[in-house]
Amino acid sequence: MADGQFDDALLAMAQQHKSIEDLSYSVLSFFERRTDLFHVMETPQDRMGFKPGAAEKMVLKHFKYFQHKHMAREQPEMLKKLYNIDGPPPQAAVANSPEEAAARAAKEAKAQAAATSSTSSGTGGSTAVPEKTKKMMQHISTWNGAVTDKYHWSQSIRDVTLEIEVEECRAKELQVNITATRLSVKCKGQTILEGKLYEKVNTEETIWHLEDRKQVIITLEKQRGTWWKCVLEGDQEIDTTKVESTRRMDEYDGETQGAIRKIMFDQNQKLKGAPTSDQIRTADVMKEAWNAPGSPFRGSEFDPSMLNLSGPVSEDFFQDVEKRRIEAARGAQG
Repeated sequence: MADGQFDDALLAMAQQHKSIEDLSYSVLSFFERRTDLFHVMETPQDRMGFKPGAAEKMVLKHFKYFQHKHMAREQPEMLKKLYNIDGPPPQAAVANSPEEAAARAAKEAKAQAAATSSTSSGTGGSTAVPEKTKKMMQHISTWNGAVTDKYHWSQSIRDVTLEIEVEECRAKELQVNITATRLSVKCKGQTILEGKLYEKVNTEETIWHLEDRKQVIITLEKQRGTWWKCVLEGDQEIDTTKVESTRRMDEYDGETQGAIRKIMFDQNQKLKGAPTSDQIRTADVMKEAWNAPGSPFRGSEFDPSMLNLSGPVSEDFFQDVEKRRIEAARGAQG
């Protein structure tokens, strides 16, 4: 695979993130939900996942390879200083290239499959794959979701993915109807799943496909960023207080972002012994009223220590102040 082949697609994805850390989180989240990168093999005969520690070594191997490649091009002096070498590192010193690694992995997978077939068909006492592992290998992840008698499902704050078992069929024999509030799946004319969705979805961003001719995989985009207790109303519910909720600030709506920033600012101010946002806002109002007509402090320098700014101030107070400002301004114009 040539470097840069997917640059346009990856660049478009990167532009939707605020930092490399955010981007790497999304990439690893994809690997966790859609691949077996994080699955640890329980026996040598497993065909899913990696041996303990193997996936980490693979990721670190590629990181070191491209770090050396970058430094040889952009920071040759730093490369020489840190590793005492000139130019790209020899293949023996670091990981093989991604192309060679992919070829080697394919070769090892083929050899492993042959070995598995040989041991399973022989009379030797090979270790059988646990039934639990077999079942896990056959289904999607149930991260932040559950397994019901009708389907497996998982969710992020933005979407829901569910897997529905059907009899072996072709895609044209399926009828998958999805509206903003309802979901219906039929196979060869027989209703497999039907009901009202827990919350509304964006139908234009909803996709589905048939996998292995017997699993319907549906991805629903939520209209509202919230955690679902179930996919269809009336089905078994999960405890949404126990979901793994890690979100970037830009995933919340504007009002929620403002509230979070205010809380974070106030907490930081309290740690420094400085006034909170409400106290600053109150002081600004009081400072303006200090020299207002009729004020006993008119003409003197504003002294916030004479005011009690530590107690809570209701929003009604600020609204009343703003109303008086507007009335005063209108009176001055008249």
